[in-house]
Amino acid sequence: MSEQAAVREAVAQDVDAAVRLWTLSHVVRRNGRPLPEAHIASVHRRMATPGALLLLARCPADDEPGAPGAHLGGGDPQRPGADRDGRVDAGWDGGVHDPGSAGPGAVVGTILGLQGLDRDGAGPPVPGLLHISQLSVAPDRWGQHIGRQLVEQVLIRASARGFEQAQLWTHADNLRANRLYKSMGFRRSGRVRIDDWGELLVHYRRAVRG
Repeated sequence: MSEQAAVREAVAQDVDAAVRLWTLSHVVRRNGRPLPEAHIASVHRRMATPGALLLLARCPADDEPGAPGAHLGGGDPQRPGADRDGRVDAGWDGGVHDPGSAGPGAVVGTILGLQGLDRDGAGPPVPGLLHISQLSVAPDRWGQHIGRQLVEQVLIRASARGFEQAQLWTHADNLRANRLYKSMGFRRSGRVRIDDWGELLVHYRRAVRG
């Protein structure tokens, strides 16, 4: 686990910060194209779902290992290796780590784990299935392994909750995200679909305990 970001489970007051970070990361990945308000509202509802496994990643305090200016140097990372849906630790103060900003305690990543449902969310719960989504990292932290850290932590916590299998969707052209998931043991199931913007999504799956 990276020494440069602290990951914790979010509480209700963190949801707004997590949504803001997800929105920022998503818009940047979409080359500035704005997101419909209805889509953002849908993400907010999912993150606020009772029992959701919403994790946040934040910058460490100045006196923590890996803090900016410490001997390790640098900041820490990504939007899980970065899927278009993504997120990091919602900040202790609810702030979002915008590009170019700095400071201990800033929110730099987020990820969401929910009970998986049959028929791509339209059916009943599938026992033991975790659905991972909204993996996001502050754009100026991409490539620093925060996404990997978030995925690792959501799988650890999911295992403790009794989940056995994990699934996720990501965009076929998101090469960073696809590399991340493959390196972490996720495998393409062969399923594909088209999202609301006409873009191709691919489906991955793996055992929660790798």
